[in-house]
Amino acid sequence: MAKQVSFDDGAWTDFEARLRGYVRRRVDPSSVDDVVGGILLRLVQSQEALAKARSPIAWALRVAGNAISDHYRRRATEGKFLSQAAAPGIQEQSTGDAERPAATGELARCIAPLIRSLPEPYAGALLLTDIEGLTQAEAAERLNLSISGVKSRVQRGRRKLKDALLRCCVIETDRRGGVIDYRRRSNGRGLRC
Repeated sequence: MAKQVSFDDGAWTDFEARLRGYVRRRVDPSSVDDVVGGILLRLVQSQEALAKARSPIAWALRVAGNAISDHYRRRATEGKFLSQAAAPGIQEQSTGDAERPAATGELARCIAPLIRSLPEPYAGALLLTDIEGLTQAEAAERLNLSISGVKSRVQRGRRKLKDALLRCCVIETDRRGGVIDYRRRSNGRGLRC
């Protein structure tokens, strides 16, 4: 029979503080809350495995490590797609697939208008960093914000952009995150470039 793992308020506070410290040392400050929330969700969804673990704290930290790896993998894929799509005159790798350059090129032409359709704080930050190519520090100076404020807006803006793009299109990527193909969703909310 598996032992029951339970936390009283003090133990939970200590665990959460330890988890936040672990995550804070491994990700940028603007991502800590999102990553910690994802880890806590995974732990709740895996209560049985957590209860069976010989060392629940070690098991939870392994889940945290996996969540942090997932966070960086997701950011790398999103960043690669955004930089591919935002770059003027995109040069595609030769893949032998004649539709791939057309798909990426058409999506690239739609990214800037899609960014402009986002709420202003996010649109402004993304246009400066991902379209104009400013560093986040330069964008912070231009927007009269802190660097962490711009990082937060860029991160949230990219999430909103991704959501908007996925609402109107189904995008197929290769294992490295390169766009292979896309198709507009049949609900009539296709890209408007």
